[in-house]
Amino acid sequence: MKRVFILMMSISAVFMGCSKANEPQGDAGWGGNTEPKENLVVMSYNIKHCAPYYGVSGETTTADVNNVANVIKSKKPDVVLLQEVDYKTTRSLGVDQAKELAELAGYPYYYFFKQKDFQGGAYGAAILSSFQMSEIVNHDLPKEIDGLTITGSNVLGTAKIKFNGIDVYLAVIHLSVTQAERDRQFPVMMEELSSKSDFPIILGGDFNSKPDNSIIGKLEAAGFVRTNTDPKNFTIPSNAPNREIDYIAYRPLEYFNVVSHTVVTGVNASDHLPIISVLKISKP
Repeated sequence: MKRVFILMMSISAVFMGCSKANEPQGDAGWGGNTEPKENLVVMSYNIKHCAPYYGVSGETTTADVNNVANVIKSKKPDVVLLQEVDYKTTRSLGVDQAKELAELAGYPYYYFFKQKDFQGGAYGAAILSSFQMSEIVNHDLPKEIDGLTITGSNVLGTAKIKFNGIDVYLAVIHLSVTQAERDRQFPVMMEELSSKSDFPIILGGDFNSKPDNSIIGKLEAAGFVRTNTDPKNFTIPSNAPNREIDYIAYRPLEYFNVVSHTVVTGVNASDHLPIISVLKISKP
C-alpha cells in the first residue's frame, strides 16, 4: 500500500511541474539488491535525450530510448548516472525516458531529477540503480548567482545506496557550457555536497570542462579524485572523440580503489560516449 501511495504521489508531482527536494519522481526502490558484490560498477552517460548522433553538429535526429538502453544493457553497470534526460517532452515523443530506460535496461529503481519545464514536459538528469535508493534529493539550485543568470545546464541530484554494508552516496551533475556560469555554479554544488563529506560519495556527470580547466582543479581541491588517469580517454563527440568533459570522481580516498576506468566507444546513441568505472569500496 505504501508503494502504491508513493508512486501515485510521483505521478501527481510531475504533472504539477514541481521539483522540490525529496519529491518522488520515479521508483526510489523497495527491497533492493542485497547480494554481496566485490566491486561497484558505475556508468555516467550524457544521453542527449536519446537522440542518435551522426557527426553533424546541430543535426536533429529522432529520439530512441532503445539505442541508449541497449548500450547500458551491454555493459550491465550497477548504477547509471544520466544527464540530458527528457520527461514526456515533444521532441522525445512524450516518453518518460528515465522510466523507459530503467525498464528496458533492467533496473528496478530509478529517479528523475528535474532541472526545468521543457516542451510540455521536463528536462534534467536521472539515476538508474540495481540497489534500493534512499535520501533522494533534487537539489534546488539558484537560477541566478552573483548577478549572473544561469542559462545552461544546472542540475544536481543525490541518493544513497547501501553497498556491502557501507552507506554510499551517488551524485549526478551537469554543468553549464559557459565558463562564467560554471565558475559560479560549481561552488554552490560543492556546498550542497558538503553535508556528505564524512561519507563515501561517487560523483559523475558532464562537467563541460576539459581536464586542464579550472573547474577540474576546483573538483580536486574539494577532495574528489577522478577515476580516469589516461589523458586520451576522450568522451565527445561520439563519432570522433577529441576531448574529455565527462567524469566519475570519488571521495574520500581511503574508501576507494579504482579497478578500471573505460570509455565505451563505437556507439552513437548520443553525442557523448558513456564512461564506466569499476570501484572497490571498503571501510578504512
